[in-house]
Amino acid sequence: MDASTARSPALASSNRGITSTTRSSASEVTPLFLKTAAQELNNPITTIKTALTLLSSPKLKPEQRERYLLMISQACDRQSHLINNVFELLALQLGPQTTALEKVQLSDLVPGVVSTYQPLATARNILLAYTVSNQLPPVLALEAHLKQVLISLLSNSIQFTKNNGRIWVTAHHRRDGKVALVIQDDGQGIVPSALPQVFNSFYRSTSEGSGLGLTLVQQLLVHCGASISVSSIHGKGTAFTILLGTYQG
Repeated sequence: MDASTARSPALASSNRGITSTTRSSASEVTPLFLKTAAQELNNPITTIKTALTLLSSPKLKPEQRERYLLMISQACDRQSHLINNVFELLALQLGPQTTALEKVQLSDLVPGVVSTYQPLATARNILLAYTVSNQLPPVLALEAHLKQVLISLLSNSIQFTKNNGRIWVTAHHRRDGKVALVIQDDGQGIVPSALPQVFNSFYRSTSEGSGLGLTLVQQLLVHCGASISVSSIHGKGTAFTILLGTYQG
């Protein structure tokens, strides 16, 4: 869905809201990282064991049983997501970095990813649109990494955007020669105190998620030679801006 006539929120503007930027590694594999990862992996197990104990009660009501089964399901999902993210971060930071950056055309990449999330957005009556001109210069990145970043940020936006909300993906060529890819929404936003921490490992502003999603996004972009910043007005929305170098071929 191309929303070339859609009005973009003001969050992407550099003089609105509060901005946090990351250009280098937000997380390194250290003993503290591994210790925290082990603790985080144990938390869902504790939830599952507690729910299983409660399920054994002979006086359990049907609605209570459903609630405890849901607790177990959510804890399993969280642990699976956390394990996958930890492995991906370890692979990025400890593996050999020999892959050369490549030519990527955003006008080819963005529509396919956005269309994947259209059914989910439509189910919640969220307007999900993009404006990416095919006249934009190609960027220098790793296509698989950039696709994974866009998937993660769109999923994040849908999760924190209310029903009947709006999400835009836009791209433009800046005066400094870089290409900005912006994912913005009119969702619940981020409180000012949390904004500087959103890329930190295991930080969660809510009880949902693994706390590694945005850390992984940041790491993937580091390997693309790119940077990411976030601007947000609490209660009005959030904009993630990715700055990519242009391909000089």
